[in-house]
Amino acid sequence: MHHWDFGAASFRRSRESVRKVLLGGVLLGGALVAGPAEAYERQWHVGLDAGYALTSFPGLLGHGFDAGLHATYGITDAFNLRVHSDVSAMDLPDPATSAVLVNAAFGGEYVFDVLQWVPYIGATVGPNTVLVQKSPTVVRVCLEVPLGLGYQITRNWTIGGELRYRLLLLANGDISPGNNFLALARAEYAWGS
Repeated sequence: MHHWDFGAASFRRSRESVRKVLLGGVLLGGALVAGPAEAYERQWHVGLDAGYALTSFPGLLGHGFDAGLHATYGITDAFNLRVHSDVSAMDLPDPATSAVLVNAAFGGEYVFDVLQWVPYIGATVGPNTVLVQKSPTVVRVCLEVPLGLGYQITRNWTIGGELRYRLLLLANGDISPGNNFLALARAEYAWGS
């Protein structure tokens, strides 16, 4: 004899299944209606980033805002050189009531540029300056992994979003953070070949 479970757990599982099917349908539909993108070598991109910053300090998390600039240059239609700089500002509990992280990084990114939706992933390295109120300034080396998705409105304009994980190296027990996570909205202008 089979027992049918129509309880809350069953309802949650079926609701989750419906969400997954709907998400898959939206993604597939977006891919089907998107026109072809044209990847260009030797193309420059410059843009602005802004969004949420989450930073782990020893014993606490800092939440705040991040804004920055980025530039890329297409070596091939699939690989870009990348440079970016940004500033994160956040409030912290007493005794250090605020913190600012200033970052600059250089690296590369792989771009899968076949539709108007353009996913990319990269790796960068650079200096990060940590300014915490009532503490000395600390400069650290950071490694970053940007993961993003852009939508080409025209050949010259792209909007999108980026998630960026930043690992701050060479911690020495001070108040400076160990890692940083950014969720950013982006807009950029492109020109060249």
